[in-house]
Amino acid sequence: MKINDVLHRRQYTINLSSNTPPLDLASLSNMGVWSNPKEKHYILILTHNDDPINDSSMFEKIFKERTGLQSKDFIYEAKHGPMTLQRAVDSTWF
Repeated sequence: MKINDVLHRRQYTINLSSNTPPLDLASLSNMGVWSNPKEKHYILILTHNDDPINDSSMFEKIFKERTGLQSKDFIYEAKHGPMTLQRAVDSTWF
């Protein structure tokens, strides 16, 4: 995926609760491109706009199935576009 291709892709920021073990990103790699910028914090960038998990409710369902986590174990936020430094500063996520 080229950097310009990320401009209009769905992204999910995921924050795990303090007692939740880290995600096994190797087993989740078919969901998209993962980044782990900070402990318990993850970014998922979808590789295709027509991916079924582009829909937030479908993402949550599939994410729970693949990780075995429950709603209380994580919070997530759906975004479109690149994860820039400015967006990170403006967000309470970091």
